[in-house]
Amino acid sequence: MTLTVCGLIGSPFFRKILTQLNEKGVAYEVEQLSPFGAGEEFTKINPARRIPVLKDSDNGDDWVLPDSTAIFHYLEKKIPEPALVPAALADYGRALWFEEYADTEMASTIGLGIFRKMVFPQMQGKDPDVDGAMEVVRGKLIGINDYIEASLDDRTWLVGDRFSVADISVAVQYANLSFTGYVPSSDRWPNLAAFMRRVGERDSFAGPHVKAATAFAQMKKLEIDAKEGL
Repeated sequence: MTLTVCGLIGSPFFRKILTQLNEKGVAYEVEQLSPFGAGEEFTKINPARRIPVLKDSDNGDDWVLPDSTAIFHYLEKKIPEPALVPAALADYGRALWFEEYADTEMASTIGLGIFRKMVFPQMQGKDPDVDGAMEVVRGKLIGINDYIEASLDDRTWLVGDRFSVADISVAVQYANLSFTGYVPSSDRWPNLAAFMRRVGERDSFAGPHVKAATAFAQMKKLEIDAKEGL
């Protein structure tokens, strides 16, 4: 069996799958794939033109699977232990909800609203859109932080008593937020801050995270006055 995860380290969805495979202790290969420079062959593989894409030699040389959610749950079936999706039905449903919330609402707010405004212009040699990013930090992001904070009341992990797809999906989005220089205030959102510290202590998450952080280390970051309580 050869598993190959195609994508870019800066993608939270790409790191979502790397974290999963690291948790399972499974060997895999990484193939660099940028959706921005890919040709029409990529469109045939994934008409949404998004990363990651998974290749699994067990299914033949031409087999590919796009989308981090599809990949994650395929891998859970293929490599069931350690389980990263809860067995209890109620917890299973909640875990799927947090995955969906992270992949859509959080990704839109953090990825499109902040990360792209800060990082993409600098990749093109331009100044980042600091004002645009800060508008999102001071606006829509607060509601997301409040929701995750409340969801972690008296909890170590978001669902059940084990690290799961819910935690991975949320954490990789906040990781991309940190690459812009913004980390939610630990005074205002202590549960969230403690949660991210716990996730960061896991080697499965830390390895890909550090590689991504290094890639963005030299970019201009947001500077937020602590008095704002953000």
